[in-house]
Amino acid sequence: MMTEYVRTTIKLREDVYQTLKKEAGAKNISEKINEILIKMLFKDKKSLFGTMPKTDLSDLRDHEDRL
Repeated sequence: MMTEYVRTTIKLREDVYQTLKKEAGAKNISEKINEILIKMLFKDKKSLFGTMPKTDLSDLRDHEDRL
């Protein structure tokens, strides 16, 4: 998959730059920044689907039981 890149300039604090440089290397800072931004901007949406505990039919009652 080919991805197009846009050239831009960002201002980083010196400590952030040094950490990125140490972690990713001087030539891979852009890839590391892209990875971090993608992870933060495109988080998976949390869903409540499937969060209730499973039950079986033994928990069900007839409507006559309530009268």
